[in-house]
This record gives sequence, C-alpha cells and structure tokens, in this order.
Amino acid sequence: MSPVQDKPFLYSVTLAAGGLLMILVLLATVGATVSDLNEAGKAAYALGDYAEAERIFSQASAQAPEDPLLHYHRAVALTRLHRWKEASEAYEAVLRLDPPPELAAAAREGFRTVVPLTRTRSDPGESEISLRRTLGGWVTEVVLNDTKTARFLVDTGASVCVISPELAGVLGNDPGPGAPSVALHTLSGRTTGTLVTIASLRVGQAEAKDVPAVIHEPGPGIDGILGNSFLSLYTVTLDPERGVLNLRPR
Repeated sequence: MSPVQDKPFLYSVTLAAGGLLMILVLLATVGATVSDLNEAGKAAYALGDYAEAERIFSQASAQAPEDPLLHYHRAVALTRLHRWKEASEAYEAVLRLDPPPELAAAAREGFRTVVPLTRTRSDPGESEISLRRTLGGWVTEVVLNDTKTARFLVDTGASVCVISPELAGVLGNDPGPGAPSVALHTLSGRTTGTLVTIASLRVGQAEAKDVPAVIHEPGPGIDGILGNSFLSLYTVTLDPERGVLNLRPR
C-alpha cells in the first residue's frame, strides 16, 4: 500500500493533454515562472510521472525556497518514488516555513508516514550520528515530537536535557503555574528551570519517549542541550576525529 494519500495536493489539478503540452513547451523557454513550474509538476504527477514531477518541483522550490507549498509538492512526489529520507527532509522543510494550518497538518501526516521507513531495520543496534564542532562543543540535530528539528549541544555531563523557552512554545510544552522546578548548575552559576516532558526525542535512529527536560536558555546558537535524561539510555561513544556520536542501547 502506498503511503501517499489519494489526494496528495491541497489544490486539485485537472489538465487535458493539450494543457500539459502547453505547460511543457513553456518550461522549455527561458524564464518559466514558479507558478508555471508548479502547474507542470502537478500535471506530471497526475500522469504518473513522479520522477519528472519531483524534478520540476525541485526546480520550482529552488527558485522560491520560502514557499512551503512547493516543498510539500516535492515531498509528495519523493514519497511516491520511495525516496523516504529525502521525502522526510522535504516535509520538515515545509514545517520550518510556518505554513498555513491545512498545509502544516498535511506535512505532519506525510512526515509521520515516511519517518519509520527511513530507519534501517536490519541494524536496530548502534546509531551513528554526525556532529558539528562549535566553540562550545559538539552540536547535532534532533527531532522532537516527529515534527520539529532543532540544534542541541551534546553534553554527557548534563543530568537532564534542556530546551529553550522558544522551543518549548513551539512544541506546546506549556508547563503552567504549578509545574515543578529543578535546580541547575550552569557556567553562569546556580539557577532553576521548569521541568517538562518531551513526548518524543530522536537523534539519528535512536529515539526515546517521554524524555524529561528543563526549560531554560541553553546558550547562543542552539535550541537545547542533549543530556543524560536521553543519553543514559545508551552506551555513548564520541569520535572527535570523525565527528560522530555512537549510541548503542543499554
């Protein structure tokens, strides 16, 4: 069964063969507009030529990278082509652009469908995660609640994960006035933060549910800190020469 819905586009397209030919001729000319490319991509999709549709949507989204609808159309075409990882990245691109509610809901549904297909089922053990070196340490990308990608500092000395107030708001982690607070020891001294629970936190193929985290400013340039409320679930090895983090379930 294909993971794509029967009506993948939020705006239906009905195109006769002559209309498709006219669009393709237009694409062959210099200066085709983003709208022209989008319509041609939808026409190719309607004819079942998903590879051509993806190529055209890629061209359109490159011309208008801030248009979430173009990224969504490309994601749907990639899903039809079973290019799961690229499709998940395209759905994430849609969500990062703060799309309208209907489009956001469709992108989240598509993302949830393809994410399980990106995971290597033959190797459920060790996960290798790419890191980026910064002045403050090593940073990696994490996916929270299967919808939000964020930059976290890897800190094996932190007892708990930390998320910024802004990220907590995006995730809907509103602790409320009666939420418990915990003491934190930071480089700036002793402080407190509000304790919340992240429904899902994924790094590479390693994922944990109901991860405790504290709302607090993590520092400039990052959205959070990956601490031991997640890392303690794994045997952690950091390879600084290759810039990778290896996680093996305990």
